[in-house]
Amino acid sequence: MRLNSVTCLIVGFMTVVPSYGQITSNVLLRTFLIQASEIGTAFTIEVDGRQYLITAKHIVKKLPNEAASTIQVRKKNGWSPLVVKVFKCDDPVDIAVLVPPEQLTVNYSLEPTSKGLELGQDAYFVGFPYGEQFVKTYSALPGVYGLIKKGMVSQFDSMPERDMQRIFLDGYNNPGFSGSPLVYRDLSQSVLVFKVAGVIVSYEANESSVLRKLEIRENQITAEDRAKNRVRRATDGRVYRLVDTGNVVQLNTGIATAWDIGTAVDLIRKHPSGPRVSDAFTGQ
Repeated sequence: MRLNSVTCLIVGFMTVVPSYGQITSNVLLRTFLIQASEIGTAFTIEVDGRQYLITAKHIVKKLPNEAASTIQVRKKNGWSPLVVKVFKCDDPVDIAVLVPPEQLTVNYSLEPTSKGLELGQDAYFVGFPYGEQFVKTYSALPGVYGLIKKGMVSQFDSMPERDMQRIFLDGYNNPGFSGSPLVYRDLSQSVLVFKVAGVIVSYEANESSVLRKLEIRENQITAEDRAKNRVRRATDGRVYRLVDTGNVVQLNTGIATAWDIGTAVDLIRKHPSGPRVSDAFTGQ
């Protein structure tokens, strides 16, 4: 009897608490590979029953603000032109709102908010690094899918006087992920609910010296060489000192940056012109 009670408790716990690592279809089916001024990622959200396409502002930097332009959207059969009206958030926020002529994706619930997102929480982004894409034609959900990456929320850079915020992540962002939705699980709910907190736009960079190898003798190794970890030994026994070339290279620190989605929502409410959404839309 005691064993059965414990077993029931374990089964009940597994039933109530869902997996933390599952990115649901309401994220995957909303995300696009796009080509405008640059190649990048975009995703749909709904605000007040209307749908909008969100991306990083630098992806559409050459397109005029508050005007119609044509972008390219990657579909399962190739690139397809899409006329959108572009609204750009004010600097320094790197977000653009694109208004499509009609509903583009399903409108499964994906609330645009960072409310409840906490420091140290896992967050995810879905996009197309270097244009990498996976076309599914025979699956239950045919379409073009990106890569899923995970990071940890490291810090919030709040600017209350300007009503905006950046979100820093311990996670690698690569070119092509710009415009990706930053999503997180609402931990206040017992079921698996994801929300979109922001838009991936960049990574923190660090400039490092470019070094070259200079062969030296063992007795030429200095205390400074050892302190700077500038000595390298080859398998044939030869010794090298790493010396500066005077050149630098920009490195990815592994700290990704996103702008809070709230600024995009505010801009949308100033221009509420997106198409009305229907729950019956299938995308086919």
